[in-house]
Formats: sequence, structure tokens, C-alpha cells
Amino acid sequence: MCGIGAIVHSNNNINAMLYEILLNLQHRGQDSCGIITYDKIYEQIYEQKEFGLVENTLLKLKELDGQIGIGHVRYPTHGIVSKNEIQPFYDKAFSGISLVHNGNIVNVEYIRNFLNVHNIQTNSTSDSELILKLFIYILKQKNIIFSELSIGIMGEIVKQIYKICRGSYSIIIMINNFGLIAFRDIYGIRPLVYCHDSEYVVIASETIALPMNSYSNIDNGEVIVVKNNEIFKHKIYNYSPCPCLFEYIYFARPESYINDVLVYEFREKLAEKLLTILERSDLDLNDIDCVIPIPQTGLITAVAIGQLLKKPIKQAVVKNRYTHRTFINADREKIINNIKKIRIIQKLVFNKNVLVVDDSIVRGNTSKYIISELRRCGVNKIFFVSCCPPIQNPNMYGIAIPSYNELIAHNKTEEEVRKALNVDRLFYIDLNALCTTLTELNPNLKHFETSVFTGIYITESHIP
Repeated sequence: MCGIGAIVHSNNNINAMLYEILLNLQHRGQDSCGIITYDKIYEQIYEQKEFGLVENTLLKLKELDGQIGIGHVRYPTHGIVSKNEIQPFYDKAFSGISLVHNGNIVNVEYIRNFLNVHNIQTNSTSDSELILKLFIYILKQKNIIFSELSIGIMGEIVKQIYKICRGSYSIIIMINNFGLIAFRDIYGIRPLVYCHDSEYVVIASETIALPMNSYSNIDNGEVIVVKNNEIFKHKIYNYSPCPCLFEYIYFARPESYINDVLVYEFREKLAEKLLTILERSDLDLNDIDCVIPIPQTGLITAVAIGQLLKKPIKQAVVKNRYTHRTFINADREKIINNIKKIRIIQKLVFNKNVLVVDDSIVRGNTSKYIISELRRCGVNKIFFVSCCPPIQNPNMYGIAIPSYNELIAHNKTEEEVRKALNVDRLFYIDLNALCTTLTELNPNLKHFETSVFTGIYITESHIP
């Protein structure tokens, strides 16, 4: 999971707009950021790549001129940590081609071997660079000159990429002096949207990054080409969308629409399903003194549950707003360091029975720390609610959950997880209720990427 964005503007220098797009996608990746712009007037490339947050590029932002640009914020799921891994990736072919990618390619070795056979070298361990090299290879096989590049040819290339690349990918490609090409994988596992007015076109991972309220989805199996501020769309495959549930549970900002579902509304509506689970249990709801949200992604659901239960909502768990998100850190040491920046307001929980609401329980590191701190602050009983089902399997599609042994729920019953967390009661939402909530908000969403819960991955038989 990363954040990607691009812009074409007919009149203005786009560096400030592109910076703002990436700033609004910062929650999707905090390891590094990168921007490439192109000035058509002077035929000049400008590039800025830095480790850390988008604001690290601010001092050098004024050096990035141009009317077309592309950017990326990185959340690493594999590969080494070096500047060679920071996107966008760039190649001098065809007047200059840049690429940004959100997702994860699962048949990396096949593609790498394919490129090696054709003596195509790469400079990183990134699967995203492989897609760029593959795109250029297929383009060169067309035996055309730059002036013959066309929208139809771009569609043909993307169709070949669909046939070769397995996994999740939302991709934006910038070709200098031509325009932008954007597409999602045939299942639409990761989101991609755009907006368009008379002066510019913006493409981004989430609607929150767009400079206007109206937007259009780039559908799964669809390619759009932006040329001279005009948009051309071509549907290549018409599979039912199969988005990742974690986009709604954790990754996306609540202001964003993901596949036409407002994330805020989804998280709020989950409270109804969770209340049903609580009511059907043998827990006496009168024993709950207050509801405690775990910031930030558990907040909306917790508030809604508190209102339904008519219980006070106490924001007793406070996280330093200047620290990174813990779940998206793949490095255990970074996770632990960030967890320690969570604090409890003791006066709000002392001698209380608390209903703690969190978005998920993945590794259990954050949950265990918060629970231990609540115990240390004299809480009486802890009833813990997870807004997603038990996570028991690795993820292949862009989330840093590479192995079974790091998952607290793998090969454990809910009772075993409860004991491991040291809570008095543990409640998970069930998968059917989670999926039903999204279908109620958008009836066109009927299938979802659920592999971390079920162990069932999108199979090769579904690939065209």
C-alpha cells in the first residue's frame, strides 16, 4: 500500500499542486517520497526523492518546474531500503518515461527472468521498476517512433501487462511530451481515481487528494489516457471489482470515497453490526462504564457504538500526532518505538469497566501495549472490540504481513487470543457482516479481497 498521484495542467506550473496531492496521501506511506516533473517548454526533467515525509521535499520544491508531474509516497512491503527503491522510477526511453505503483506483484521472479532473457537490467529490488521495464519492452516491440505513439497503442500495451502481471497494481505512467496513462489490475484491489476540469487532470489513490469534490473512478481492468488535457477511456476486462477490505478498515482517510463508498460512513455503519454482536453475547451491557476509541481509525466506529449504547465516550488513549502509523511499519523496532508514544489518561479509566474499540488486531503489539497500560492505570475490566475478523494469513497484495508467525490470531482460537491480550472479553466482527456493510453502501460491490481472513487468494484461473 502506497500513495500515488499525477497531474497535467495546461497553464500553470504544477509543483505546488503535486506537493499538496502527496501531502494528502501521506497516511498511505511514510518511508519515503518522490516527485518527477517535466517542463514541456524547456524540455527539462526535474526530480526530487527523499526518505521520510513529504514535507522533506518542501525546501527544494521551487526547483521542480513543469506542466506535468508524477509523485509517490512509499510504504515498503519488501525490498531493501535505499534511494534506488524510491519512486517514481524513470527511464530515458521515448522522450522519458516515469512510473509510480501502488500494490504488489506476486509473480516477480517470472517477470525478472523474462527481462533477464531479453538483457534488460534493473537498478532496484522493486517490483514497480519491473513493470516500468516491461512497459518499455512491450512498447519497443511495436517498432514505432515517438511521433506515432497513440491512445490505441497504450491500450494494447496495458492489455499485455494484464496478461503477464499477477497481483495488485494501481499504476500511473508519465511519458514526457505525450501525457499520462493510468490503470488498475483486473480486480481493482487498490483504488485509483481522477478529476478533470478545463485546465487540469489529476489522478490519485484517494479522492481526498483531488483538488475538487467531483471525481471519477478508474475501474478495474480499465485504462485511461490523458493527452492534451483530454481523457480517453478504454475498458479491457469487465471483471467484478474485488477491493481490499483494509482500504476501508484502516488505510484510507475517512473523507475519501473508495469505490463510491464514503469511508467515514462505512466505519460508522460498522457500529450497528458490532452492537448486534454485543447484544447476542452474554455480556451485560450495563457493566460497560464507557467506550474508549483507539486513535485514529477506531474513533468513528467507537463514537457510533457509544451513541447506540448510550454510554459516555472517553478518549483516554492518546497517540502523539507526530509519530508514524504503527501498522504500516514493517520493521518491528519502529513499531515498538511508536507504540511507546501512546499514553493513557488515568483519571478517565481508573476503576472503570471499559469497552475498547480498535480497527483491527494484526500482530497484537499495539493492542498488548495499550491493554497493559490500561491495567497499570487501574482499569477494572477490559472488553475489547475489533472492527475486523481475526487476521490469520499473510497478505500478497501490498500489506506488510509476509508470514504466519507474526500474526497473533494464526492457529489460535478467539479464547486463546483473548488470553494472550489479557482482556476480560474479546469481540470480533464477522466477515459476512463486514462485507454486507459495504454491499449495503454500494450494491455493485459484491466480492472482496479477503485472503488475510480466509486464506483464499485470487487464483490463476481468474486471470485472462
